Amino acid sequence: MIQLIRMNEIEYLAYLEKAVSEYAAEKIQAGNWTEAEALERSRKDFERLLPQGHHTPSNFVNKLVSDNGETVGYLWYCILDNAVTKGFIYDFEIYPQYRRRGYASQALAALENEAKEIGVKKLELHVFGFNIAARELYKKSGFIETNVNMAKEI
Repeated sequence: MIQLIRMNEIEYLAYLEKAVSEYAAEKIQAGNWTEAEALERSRKDFERLLPQGHHTPSNFVNKLVSDNGETVGYLWYCILDNAVTKGFIYDFEIYPQYRRRGYASQALAALENEAKEIGVKKLELHVFGFNIAARELYKKSGFIETNVNMAKEI
């Protein structure tokens, strides 16, 4: 089973560098940002959401560790309200070489268990429309689509 283990400083800094560039690329692919602005906007979003880095209160930046001790991905979630009833998954990835082994489902189950233990009643997330594999994973794990944004280039 996958364990959620909080990242240390070195792990967090490596994660942050990768995550900022990947988020920028996803925003470009989704048509939300231009290539010229994407990296700076992504950095600013991370600074706003994690002003104290992985020590930001109510945020849990985790590495995902398999039974044999390998880090197979990461999962960042936070508690959105003071009543500790709603959690939000900001970032989640299973590294490509570990995909299709059930780790993603195990990680979501581990997150659900951890979140329940601290009083979370509802987990939410955003997934880009082009990410069909992730959307299917979340549906399989019991998430339902609550909003759909659409756009058309003209």
